[in-house]
Amino acid sequence: MLLAFTEQGSGPVVVLLHGFPLSRVMWAEQLKTLSESYRVIAPDLRGHGESPAPDAAYTMDLMADDVVELLDGLGVSEPVVVGGLSMGGYVALAMALKHPGRVRALMLIDTKAAADSPEAAQTREETAQAVLKAGNSGEVVAAMIPKLFGKSTLARHPDRVEPLKAEMEKTSASGVAGALRGMAIRPDRREQLAEIAVPTLVIVGEDDVIAPPAEARAMAEALPNGRLEVVSDAGHLAPYENPDAVDQAILGFLQGLN
Repeated sequence: MLLAFTEQGSGPVVVLLHGFPLSRVMWAEQLKTLSESYRVIAPDLRGHGESPAPDAAYTMDLMADDVVELLDGLGVSEPVVVGGLSMGGYVALAMALKHPGRVRALMLIDTKAAADSPEAAQTREETAQAVLKAGNSGEVVAAMIPKLFGKSTLARHPDRVEPLKAEMEKTSASGVAGALRGMAIRPDRREQLAEIAVPTLVIVGEDDVIAPPAEARAMAEALPNGRLEVVSDAGHLAPYENPDAVDQAILGFLQGLN
């Protein structure tokens, strides 16, 4: 899978994996800030942005393999820092467990280790079918917006919503369906968190209703080398809603790595 990507800066490699149904565009502020000291690589995961969208379920392991293939293609063989938001966090976890030698440290942002409930998985399948029937992602995007953004963003910074909404609406029906079906069958990783020994930063927006702070705290506590950062004035898209706070948390974490 040839992923589209943005690469910026030089130094130790940091890989940023976006959420669903977004693209690498969501990392614009982090690319700008982190690339002053690091080589930042932000791909479009399969089915999203400018990457191909085959008709299939995109499992988290498959998307993790895509990222490793991209790193191989860029000549990056050393272990890297991998950060992922929401679905990107599922992929980052898969990468840490399937390709542990490629991961130097983890950043799990507004994500969770638990699998979908049977009801949630069924809803994803029904949504995938509806999106394929409609031929576009408009309906699923409209339904997601109130859950993605924190109440402070919706109230004080409504101008931040539309650009990301427009980016989400570009995601093809096949891309949306493939990701939904892959997330629906992802394994429960909670028992495996104890196997992840690398330093891990868990970031969560204080108003995240999709992957709430309580789940983030439990995840950080289950990780042998985890730490938690709760970001104010942010919901499920903390790096986009409050980039300054998230950038400072990430820089502090990166600078503390050996």
